[in-house]
Amino acid sequence: MTSWISYFNPHRFAWGFATTFPVAQVIAIPTIIGAIFTKDTNRRIVTRETLLLIFFWVWLSITLLNAYFEPLFADHLADGTARLIEISKIMILTFVSILLITSKQKLKYLLMVTSFSFGLLAIKGTVFGILTGGNFRVWGPPNSFIADNNDFGLALVMTIPMLFFLAKDEVNRRLRLVFRVTALCGICAVLLTYSRGALLGLAVVLGALALRSRYKMLSAFTLVIAAFLVISFAPPAWMARMGQFFGGGKLDESAQERITSWKFAWNMTKHYPITGAGLECFTPNLFATYSERDPKSWLAGHASSGPHSIYFQVMAEQGFVGLGVFLLLLASCVISARRLRRRTARDPRLAWIGTYSNIVELGILGYIVSGAFLGRAYFDLYFQLVGILIILKCLYAKELRANSIAKAPALPDSQLELQDALH
Repeated sequence: MTSWISYFNPHRFAWGFATTFPVAQVIAIPTIIGAIFTKDTNRRIVTRETLLLIFFWVWLSITLLNAYFEPLFADHLADGTARLIEISKIMILTFVSILLITSKQKLKYLLMVTSFSFGLLAIKGTVFGILTGGNFRVWGPPNSFIADNNDFGLALVMTIPMLFFLAKDEVNRRLRLVFRVTALCGICAVLLTYSRGALLGLAVVLGALALRSRYKMLSAFTLVIAAFLVISFAPPAWMARMGQFFGGGKLDESAQERITSWKFAWNMTKHYPITGAGLECFTPNLFATYSERDPKSWLAGHASSGPHSIYFQVMAEQGFVGLGVFLLLLASCVISARRLRRRTARDPRLAWIGTYSNIVELGILGYIVSGAFLGRAYFDLYFQLVGILIILKCLYAKELRANSIAKAPALPDSQLELQDALH
C-alpha cells in the first residue's frame, strides 16, 4: 500500500484536501506498529548491503549535523533537515519491507505493485503520446517525486526490468501478456519524456536484456530495427531535443549547466573533503562562492542549477567518504545480484531467486547510467531495490536451511531418545 501511494500517487489525481492528505502516513504508521509485534519476520537481515545502507543513512545525519557548525552553510540547513526527514521515512519503510517480506509470494506482490504503479503511468503517457503525435513531453504525477520528466524517465528505466522478468517468471498467460504490453509502453513512455539521460539508461538496459535473452542475435537485431524506426518516424520536436546536445559545434545550454554544476561540486568538495556541505547544498550562496561561471554566459542568470548527477550530488553533500560508501553500495548490490543468479542457475527450485536478482541488477544498472545525468541520489525506487536484494539474500539463506534439513539423514531412535534426555 505504501509503495502504491508513493509511486502511483493516486491522491495527485484527486481534488481538494485529498491531494495533500497524508495517505502514506496513515498506512505506514500502523504497519510499523504491527511489524513490532508480529512474529512472521526475517530474522537474519544483517548482510553487507544492510550495513552499508545503515552506514550511509547515519553518514547523512553526521554531515548535516556538521553543517550546523559552519556559518557558510546556514542557507540550506532548513531544506537539508527536511530532506533528511524525508530520506529517513524512506529508509524506515525499506527496513520494514525487509522484515515483513518473508516469502516469494509476498515479494512478488511488492514487485507487481511497484511495476504496475509506474506501468499504468507509462500506459497513460503512451496513449497521450499517440494522441498528440509525440510532439509533447510526458510528465509524472504533479507534486510527486517523479513529477519532472527526467525523474519519471529514470523511474521507468528502472521499472522495465521488473516487468520483463516478472513476465518471464509468470505462469498465467494473460498476466504474462499484461506484463509485456506494460513493458513496451514503458519503453515508449521513456522516449516520450524527452529525457536524454533516461534515453541513455534505456539503451543500456535494453542491451543488457538482449544479452540475457535466449535469442541474443534476434534480440539485438530487433533493437537495431526499433532504433532505426524511432529515428525515422520520431516527431521533429523529439529529434530537435535529442540533437541539441551539440549546437553549432558547442555544448547546448543544458549540457553547460551540468558541467557548471559538476565543477561547483568538485570545487566545494575540495574545501570540505570529509563531510561535504550536507544535504541540499546546491544554493545560490554557495554557487557564488565556489562556481566558476562565466558572467557573460547564459548561466549568469541562474543562481543554482542543481546537481544533475547522483555522483556529484553525493560528493558535494556527503564528501568523499559519503561518495565512497554510496559507490560501494552500488557495486555491492550488482555483485551480490550476480552471485545469487549464478548460485541458483542450476537449481530449478531456486531459479526464481536468479530471475528476481536480474530485476535488481538491471534496475540498478539503469540507475547507475541514467543517474549520471540526474540529481536523484536518494531515489525511493533505488532504496527499494537495495531492500529487495537484502530480502532475496534472506530468502536464499532460508531455502538453503530448509533444503539442508530436508536432506539430513534420519537419526536412529536411540539417538533421538538421547537428545530428548539431554534437552
